[in-house]
Amino acid sequence: MRRLMIAAAAAATFTAAILFAGPGPATAAGCGYTATTTVHFRSGPGSGYVSLGLLREGDRLGTPKEKRSGWWKTFTMDRTASGIKAGKTGWVKASYLSKSVCMQLD
Repeated sequence: MRRLMIAAAAAATFTAAILFAGPGPATAAGCGYTATTTVHFRSGPGSGYVSLGLLREGDRLGTPKEKRSGWWKTFTMDRTASGIKAGKTGWVKASYLSKSVCMQLD
């Protein structure tokens, strides 16, 4: 009975870790970018496209998947300050982004 209870607790802990874990630690190749100010996260590469929400200064974005006329297609690395979910893909004007500095602490 005790083994069953321990196994059930371990399974619940593992499941919770999978469900609530954020993105993994940044690697040197995937440090990404941060928003330098409040800017629209859009459905396409231009101000005429629908806004998917606002990025706030410090929101983290992944390395661009595509670049078009000064706009970058990227994704949110974490839930943003304004509530855009982690992993959401959209476009942002590149001039409002700065490259993130990555460090690995051992």
